[in-house]
Amino acid sequence: MWRRVSNLVNNLITYKTLSPDMRLRRRVNQALRQRPYLEANQWFKMFWQDQDISPVTAEFAYSRFAEYSGIQFGRVLPSDRLEEDLSWTEVCWFDWEFSFCEDVEAQFGFDISDCFYDQMLHTVADLVSFLDSQIQQQACLR
Repeated sequence: MWRRVSNLVNNLITYKTLSPDMRLRRRVNQALRQRPYLEANQWFKMFWQDQDISPVTAEFAYSRFAEYSGIQFGRVLPSDRLEEDLSWTEVCWFDWEFSFCEDVEAQFGFDISDCFYDQMLHTVADLVSFLDSQIQQQACLR
């Protein structure tokens, strides 16, 4: 009996540790509300088209990063710093990187896990540029 209670308590503690910080997520979204909200195609045209980022990459980033973080990506700027501005590791589930790598493989048909974890990504632009470079590189190999 005691072991079951202990296991339950440990599971609850672990779940809380691995879960996103919902209060912080609300604060981040609240801070972003002062910015205009852009739909995915507007977000691409405004920030990524002139940077030679593919529309497919921008759409994928827009939808998936919003899913991982709970942040309204239509208000996010390329210059937003992942940690300092968006509190990325605290607003995402602990395994967002794993989900990201799985989603890339499911969507584009190649594995980025070996190179993704070694990257120094500080801004949204870094993250989107990394993703686009991987997609472009794979397209050249096919």
